[in-house]
Amino acid sequence: MTTAELRELARHAINKTAPENYSIGSVNAALKDGIKELCKDYNNFQKNKYDIFQIIMENAETIIPAKVMDAFGAFAEVINVEDGNKPLFKRGGLGRLRAKKFLTQVGLTGMYESFRLDSETFSIGMKAIGGAVSIDFDRMRDGAESLTEFLQVLVEAQVDAIYSEVQAALMAAVNAANMPARNKVSGAYSATALQNLVNTVKAYGGQAVIFASPEFVDAMGPDAIVPAIANAAQAIYPNADIEDIHNYGSIRMFRGTPIVTFRQSFLDEKNEEKLIHPQYAYVLPSGQEKVVKIVREGGTDIWDTTNKDRSIEINTQTKIGVAILAYNNWGVYQNTGILVPGTNDINAWYDGTIL
Repeated sequence: MTTAELRELARHAINKTAPENYSIGSVNAALKDGIKELCKDYNNFQKNKYDIFQIIMENAETIIPAKVMDAFGAFAEVINVEDGNKPLFKRGGLGRLRAKKFLTQVGLTGMYESFRLDSETFSIGMKAIGGAVSIDFDRMRDGAESLTEFLQVLVEAQVDAIYSEVQAALMAAVNAANMPARNKVSGAYSATALQNLVNTVKAYGGQAVIFASPEFVDAMGPDAIVPAIANAAQAIYPNADIEDIHNYGSIRMFRGTPIVTFRQSFLDEKNEEKLIHPQYAYVLPSGQEKVVKIVREGGTDIWDTTNKDRSIEINTQTKIGVAILAYNNWGVYQNTGILVPGTNDINAWYDGTIL
């Protein structure tokens, strides 16, 4: 099988499609067979590994930008640029109440810092994110290691890394002294307090959207139309909330404001360290300039190291930049009643205090 044929099979495997003369079900098997041909023995692998890496990189650069847009496009302006380019963002309109403009982005110290944005344009500082995964040579030779699975791990790792950066930037922005106190709520969950936060955001024109961890959304539950009366009557809930919980596991609308649930995952093998802090929800403006800015610069660099047991460690790196624009036209809610596995200390996610 030629490298060109392998490249085509890998592209179809990732997209769950099939080229002519193949069925969707046979694509992965054919791809494994093709990889096995390149890895008949260790010397053959060393000879052909750069062709394999090229297939990985080409497919990664096809699917990662789309996955990043799917994950963040609802609340962030996402831009992909060539390596070495520094895109300039133009500050949007100030709105009818002239929202004060501050910018939070990674500073020279490596931490996210905030400053007053006085210019009409700004660029975003970049930082490298990376990861590594080990591939057992014998399993690759036997066809047990899947190139498709590796690509999926690579994509998920980059998306998770960007989630971590967005969260760190949001928390740093909240922690800055410039954010008004009424834009921050901390305590047990209260539907009234959340609605007040929504009203503050909507006061700047347009609508609002709630972006929250799945734990935060679960804790909200259905929003009672008529509250319960002690020893007299049960609460009455909207039928739509009950149906959403039945069909999707959680509500998707709060008093006319859409709810978008972040994808949660774990950072450790014991399922104790969560990627997204469970206690937080962010109320962001909708229909206006997006508060979150994300830049992905260049492609994914990939290289390998060989361990003593002949396992191959594949290392990847790419450059991203995240910034948060403005303060008084968005808000944050911390539900302190939600327990965080291992620790309730925000320093596990961001090196600073919050709320």
